Amino acid sequence: MKNTYLTGYFPLISILLFSSAFSIFTVGMTTDFLTQAGILKGMLEFFSEQGIRFALFAAFALVYFMILSALKLIADTVLELALLFFAKDPEGENLKKIRIASVVYLFASLLAFLLTQQFILLVGLFVLASLVYFIWVLVRIYQSLSMLNLIGFMMFILLFWATFLIGILYLFIKLYNSVMASLPS
Repeated sequence: MKNTYLTGYFPLISILLFSSAFSIFTVGMTTDFLTQAGILKGMLEFFSEQGIRFALFAAFALVYFMILSALKLIADTVLELALLFFAKDPEGENLKKIRIASVVYLFASLLAFLLTQQFILLVGLFVLASLVYFIWVLVRIYQSLSMLNLIGFMMFILLFWATFLIGILYLFIKLYNSVMASLPS
């Protein structure tokens, strides 16, 4: 008997592993910065180096966990909204078909531990896993959609993420410009 809930914990494990991989890189980068700035030497008078590294790891892991969890929530909502708009599937069979696709993120998160020293490769792996996930979803559900609905489904998801990323980039540029404008000349 096949249990449909077997893969239900894969997203949580993937988020934990990706958060840990990103945190390991960030702790190394932060420790290097604190050493170069001379701050770490002062901190070592009060805490051990392992204690500082562990506290930094816990803080960064929590931040990355929150970011990745929010992205997962947004992605699931957008996917199900796209299915609502474009799939003629009142029983939810398409959701059952694509549930196994979370294994893509699980394998990518395991691979992320090999790349903890290169941030660009970590981000690239995450983006690649997202692209493979998207293609996997399209392959699994294309038979239940007409060509027009499939194009609408793809465009809805792609336009949402493009708008989301451009909006985030715009906010960061706006924040950067306001900080730079507030600095004395």
